[in-house]
Amino acid sequence: MADEKKEKLITAETADALIAAHDGDMALYCLYAARHPGADDETAAAVLCRTRAEIAAAREKLGRILRTESAGPKREPLYPEDEPIQYDKEELVRTAARKKEFGELCAELSRILGTIPSQAYLNVLLDAYDHLGMPPEVIMQLLHFCDEEARRRWGTARHPSARAISEEAYRWARNEIMSLELAEEYIARREKRRTDHGRIAELLGIRGRELYKRETEYIDAWLEMGFPDEAIALALERTVLNTGALKWPYLNGILRNWHAAGLHTAEEIEQAEGRRPQKTRTGGRGHGDPVDQGDLTGFMGDKA
Repeated sequence: MADEKKEKLITAETADALIAAHDGDMALYCLYAARHPGADDETAAAVLCRTRAEIAAAREKLGRILRTESAGPKREPLYPEDEPIQYDKEELVRTAARKKEFGELCAELSRILGTIPSQAYLNVLLDAYDHLGMPPEVIMQLLHFCDEEARRRWGTARHPSARAISEEAYRWARNEIMSLELAEEYIARREKRRTDHGRIAELLGIRGRELYKRETEYIDAWLEMGFPDEAIALALERTVLNTGALKWPYLNGILRNWHAAGLHTAEEIEQAEGRRPQKTRTGGRGHGDPVDQGDLTGFMGDKA
């Protein structure tokens, strides 16, 4: 009778990660390491008919993309201080020739740029592919995302710089975006946030220019605190009445005070401050009627 407790070399999660990585050397080394834990690179290289450099690269990449203890070391998060690896020209050419998927990435980048990629661009590709351990399909998404961002920001005549692609690649790595599904979700979130920025900028009267980084940080904070457009508009009204202009720190101070008090909707704010007019069946002031001076007293006296 067959043994029902056969040893499992790798988990389903590990197998999925290996399949997504599209790296035969890494998959082969993973199986060997699971079967012979603690084996050194020299022995593994001899058994697997690989060079010690190829085994070392497979081991390092495996350690970055796997999370399970049984299949290899846990993938350590990448932080801003991690610097891209600088590859020599011969290694870039050799990898493009030996690894079909890397060659396809080079061809796609060439199509995006409209010219043969420089060594700087190729270095970024290999760094994402080899150092960060990104699957080829994720890198494809990354390249197109960076290209669309550059076109949106600078126009169709501009393409993403090698540095911009590298920074975005490390941002994805820090957020563990290592699958096509996660990449698509990330891009969808970024698109929604960009739509939010545009809508709030319009509400604030900002048109015809891109928001500055600090401005987007303010808006992101307000949205994360849970303020709808109407509350932001009310805070803007208070800001302009008290300062005569859009003052970002002042506006931010008002919203932070409301957030600390647990007030987020315009209705909650006005009711808490006692300024919400009572609803009556007849009479009352319509939207087109003049504003009573007394209604402005509280607004003019507000302090953030």
